[in-house]
Amino acid sequence: MKDILTYTDEEILEEARRLVVGYKQKSIIRYAGKREIDVHAESDADHVFALLYLAQYFLQHEPVGPSLDAYKVNQILLFHDFPEIKYGDVVTYAKTESDLERELSAAKEVFDSLPPSLSHLAHERWEEYEAHTTPEGKFCYALDKIEPLFELMDPVAARSVKELKITYDMHLGNKFKAAKEYPVMMRFTEVITKDMVARDIFWKE
Repeated sequence: MKDILTYTDEEILEEARRLVVGYKQKSIIRYAGKREIDVHAESDADHVFALLYLAQYFLQHEPVGPSLDAYKVNQILLFHDFPEIKYGDVVTYAKTESDLERELSAAKEVFDSLPPSLSHLAHERWEEYEAHTTPEGKFCYALDKIEPLFELMDPVAARSVKELKITYDMHLGNKFKAAKEYPVMMRFTEVITKDMVARDIFWKE
């Protein structure tokens, strides 16, 4: 298998396009339902599916991947956004201290409401994500930050960047900082970001 870090920019983009094929499952609505295809809408469950899917790829290709507990990685990704069940999602760039405090209180309520056999494990994995100090927690945190790069390869989804007034500098500070310890994630981040600039999807003040 060719080392991804030796890929050209175009080969990285082609690899990303191949990965995005799996994202098509997010638009398949069960029971013959329909979703507005010209409106970007993504649930937390859609996002978690994408993370679990991408984890299977990056666990294989990141140098640190073989040393990680893949089962724990999947658990962390599954539960990392559960506190949003109570109040919903707030985009990272707009989160305030009060949002973070509210999420903390919501976490206890949400995890305590789960079956006892699941409650402690779920809460523990969420805390591991939040602290991102364990190898698995750090990997999941980085993957969570770069996952939207793949989502935003879709032209409809890409419109959300300007709608949310996300600038190039905001993007850089968020994604590149998280990916810096993971050379393969960083390579995808650099190349897809360059492509985003070429597509003129960032908001300009």
